[in-house]
Amino acid sequence: MDESNKNISVDDILREYQTMSGQPPQESAYRPLSTTMENGDQVWRPAQNETGYDGRTDAGAYYSGNGGNVEPVMVHAASDTGRSARKSGKKGGKHGREQTVYRESPRVYNPNAEREAAQQGSDPNKNKKKKKGTGKKAAVAVVTVVVLGAGAALGYTYATGTVFHGVTAGTVEVGGLSLTDAKTKIEQEVGKVLESGTISVNIEGNSYPIAVKDVTQGVDAQASAQAAFDIGHTGNMMERVSGAFGALLGQKSSDIVVKLDNDALNQKLDEIASQALTEPTKETWTLDGTNLILTMPKPGVSFDQEKVKDDIYKQIESMNFTPYEVETQLTDPEPLNVDTLKAEVDCEATNAIVDKTDGKTIIPEQPGIQMDVEQAKQIIGDGSQETYTIPVTVTPAKVTKEVLDRALFRDVLASTSTSLNTGNADRTSNVTLAAKNMNGTILNPGEEFSYNGVVGPRTAERGFKAAGAYSNGQLIDEVGGGVCQPSSTLYMAVLRADLEVTERSNHSMTVAYTPLGQDATVSYGSLDFKFKNNTDYPIKLVTVREGSEMKVTILGTKVDDKTVRLETDVLETLEPQTVEKTDSSLSPGEKKVEQSAVTGYKTITYKYVTVNGQTTKEVANRSSYRKRDKVVLVGPEAPAKTPATTPSSGTSSSSSTSSTESSSSGAGNSSSSTTTANTENTSSASSSTPSDPES
Repeated sequence: MDESNKNISVDDILREYQTMSGQPPQESAYRPLSTTMENGDQVWRPAQNETGYDGRTDAGAYYSGNGGNVEPVMVHAASDTGRSARKSGKKGGKHGREQTVYRESPRVYNPNAEREAAQQGSDPNKNKKKKKGTGKKAAVAVVTVVVLGAGAALGYTYATGTVFHGVTAGTVEVGGLSLTDAKTKIEQEVGKVLESGTISVNIEGNSYPIAVKDVTQGVDAQASAQAAFDIGHTGNMMERVSGAFGALLGQKSSDIVVKLDNDALNQKLDEIASQALTEPTKETWTLDGTNLILTMPKPGVSFDQEKVKDDIYKQIESMNFTPYEVETQLTDPEPLNVDTLKAEVDCEATNAIVDKTDGKTIIPEQPGIQMDVEQAKQIIGDGSQETYTIPVTVTPAKVTKEVLDRALFRDVLASTSTSLNTGNADRTSNVTLAAKNMNGTILNPGEEFSYNGVVGPRTAERGFKAAGAYSNGQLIDEVGGGVCQPSSTLYMAVLRADLEVTERSNHSMTVAYTPLGQDATVSYGSLDFKFKNNTDYPIKLVTVREGSEMKVTILGTKVDDKTVRLETDVLETLEPQTVEKTDSSLSPGEKKVEQSAVTGYKTITYKYVTVNGQTTKEVANRSSYRKRDKVVLVGPEAPAKTPATTPSSGTSSSSSTSSTESSSSGAGNSSSSTTTANTENTSSASSSTPSDPES
């Protein structure tokens, strides 16, 4: 029982029962009523009427105990005296006056107390007898009241056919209702609450609302009403009485039976967990002017999702929509290392660049940053704060987003072209395909171009065809033959755009489509042509084969008046020789060219760069082209003639015929001559194998 209700008497219970059953309160003039004094004594008194306990206008005498020491008790002499005297020392009704009485232990009120007290001095034995008689009467009265009270309690408990008064189903008051009416009321009121109710799940200062209607499937009103009705109507006698009278004290409530949508609630908690659950984080920082705003590492956050689910369901059942505070577990992050932070923060300024996926979107510039480690350590100290402001040295970028928006691919840095024989269809196809693979390539400042990386493997599956290519100085048909012409044409443009060449090799022998010192041979897997965009702006390659020309244009942004002029000096000329080889398949004295002559050279190419009237000279490359001797096949010398003889000369004639037949039989070993084609090997490529040809 609640502390505030411990002094409720049986009299109050009976009166409450009469009220609930529709009977007017009936109080006999001398039906004993009870009250509990402050010291816990149970004191009995007669029912009061309009004029007092026994009809007198003054307060009646109020005694307790069966003799012995007595204590004064203040009572009041008005119609409120009896009720006011329930607690010792308290004032009575608004018209009462205080009067002192005495007590020592509970006893029955005696209306003849004054007369008996007067007789005590003259006849002690008689007084004792009367006291003894009075005690018996009091005991009988107590038993009578207890029996009546118990009967009333049992009657109230077992005779009530509705939900007991004071019972609530969740927050819905259903006391005094029949089971059917309780069900109807629950359906009406709870349905509205479930439709609009929200529970906020609070995690580490963040709130995540859950709409009750999204995670439930309505209320089971029948089960909810039955749960409320069962309070005081089920169990043993003590459980029933406790339930019935506990409800009167406002202590009995049943849960609302809600149909939970487990899948929906689990999904909602999964969504919350994906936002609220975190792994430990590293430090983060942003640049604000010349200050570094450092956010310290944060711990990871986790929680018991099943417990949260059960607790939220219990709140819904009890119609308790107050915010739910989640108990979390934290995982410590890695501590901050200032030296590591410096390595991450320090950087050189980078210019604004273009997004190569579309060739239009500008990615903003980034300033250069330098952080003082010792200064940072002093500012951070013990690291107890969430954020710190650390001064840094900032270097602005040269090219900003605003500038690049206006200057992107604005100028032609260089444009070159070379000629090709379109009659050689397969070779022309390879040149066209290589040019197509390069076309539109964008290089941001500092990026490097690789011909093999961009054009890719030269295979039949990728569309390349077999065409003439040199391997070890011999002309063969190789898939991808001719792709050195696009690489050489590009090299010519790169030199004139004054870009930085990082890898280039000249052909093993001279080619017809470029000047000396301006070719660049390639062979996938061994020889590559590479250069770097050393300007402050993005560049773009425009590479096409148009008719009998291979064209290359490099677009970019000019920041000054620059021109480039190339000049190649021949350091040494390597003259070819003529070598004769006997070929028995030829007639005596007959000659046939097996291999044409190619002159070799050793050269140096200079690049003259003029910027705003000032010219500088630098070596662009050194090239060495091998010579190739002329090879001539010569028929064998004719056999010497023999003098005429006697009839035995027939034998000689027979021998001569036999020799001639032998010479004729070697015709199948004759080699046909070939024309020279463009070669792709470097001067050191004499050791090349057939699997690594020049195109």
